[in-house]
Amino acid sequence: MNSKLKIALIAIIVLVVLVAGALIIASFSGGDEPEGSGTHIQPGTVENTPPPSEEPEPSESAEPADTTTAVIAVGGDIVMHSGLNSEALGEDGYDYTPIFGVLPDLISGADYSVCSLVTTLAGSGEYTAYPLFRSPDAVAAAISSVGFDLVNTATSHLADSYKDGIDHTLDTLDAAGLAHVGTYRTQEERDGSGNRTMADINGISVAFLAYTCDTNNVPVSGFEYAASICAVDYLSGGTEIDYELMDADIASAREAGADLVFVFMSWGTEFSTQPNELQYEIADSLIAGGADAIIGGHCRVPQPMEMRTVVLEDGSERSGFVCYSLGNLISCQNDEYTDISAVLNLELTLNNDTGEASVTGVSYRPIYMADLYDYGINDYGWHYRVVDLHAAIDAWDSGSPWDFMTEEIYSDMVSALTAAHEFYGAGFDPLYEGEAE
Repeated sequence: MNSKLKIALIAIIVLVVLVAGALIIASFSGGDEPEGSGTHIQPGTVENTPPPSEEPEPSESAEPADTTTAVIAVGGDIVMHSGLNSEALGEDGYDYTPIFGVLPDLISGADYSVCSLVTTLAGSGEYTAYPLFRSPDAVAAAISSVGFDLVNTATSHLADSYKDGIDHTLDTLDAAGLAHVGTYRTQEERDGSGNRTMADINGISVAFLAYTCDTNNVPVSGFEYAASICAVDYLSGGTEIDYELMDADIASAREAGADLVFVFMSWGTEFSTQPNELQYEIADSLIAGGADAIIGGHCRVPQPMEMRTVVLEDGSERSGFVCYSLGNLISCQNDEYTDISAVLNLELTLNNDTGEASVTGVSYRPIYMADLYDYGINDYGWHYRVVDLHAAIDAWDSGSPWDFMTEEIYSDMVSALTAAHEFYGAGFDPLYEGEAE
């Protein structure tokens, strides 16, 4: 083979090798792309979507909003029946703290805790229950000791001890370190507060307002300023509502810097597990006027809770959370469902950039007023305790029942939990294990 032919063959071989190498390199560089890059098809995208341009503009990831959050724990009505007084009386006086049972644990994780007081504190003298509630001052100390911060006093029994009782109740709550809303000692006190109590909760300014539709047929003539009553006909039905009063109070709270408005309402029909039309009407008016959370009482039994949206006059919408009735937090009533309640947890969020605040999370823990008298148990050391329904039922199911529990008590607790889910709504209970709604 001559030299020219050899050179030609070598050149051809080199060319073949170079082309093959180029093809191999191209196959590697055009294979799998690094994770998170390229134009991978995502679920729901169309496969023939045009590819991005050769020089795409860099995407700007939205910065997370600057927010502040807080949690308010809400308890229902503290209804001071005579049986509770007997339970609390010892050699050294009255101590109601043990009756609250599991409540300190259930509210300890919140930033602020509130409840409603359905009695007056009478200092000394005769202590009575229905029809006129007059209770020992030790009730206030117990409410404070279990961890509550604020007490709503605008309930149907606010005037059961008349004007002196309103004054003494507030003095006693003050001495126990408890904030309060709904009743006042003087006109100046009401005017100065704007018929509200403000609280800074983790940097969120919350205005608490409270109203009752009736006063247990006790007139407040001559001291109308002392009670936050929203019904003009509070002695004869409580259905003619002064919406202008509530609108003005909410507007005043906003002007005072409230990020969020929380309203206690004593309303509705006793022992009814469903709201009436007036409750819906009042709730819609309050939300339209600027309320963010509404907690109902007076009904003595659970009623539903919901995020409720109303359409404003300009066609826009506004939403607020409503629990139409939390029921009895503390009592010894024997009417159906009066022993079922819950500790409600409301998560509040303030957007520090926009200044807007709202209720962004809702959950509840079902509780039960255990009454051992109902089961003929008189040798256990106590008769009334608030218990955690989930914990009690789980203890029985796991084979380690609490000492006082019997099969009958367990069965009643299971029924109570079912009722709580039915009336409040199971979706707000994070421990609910039934079918998704």
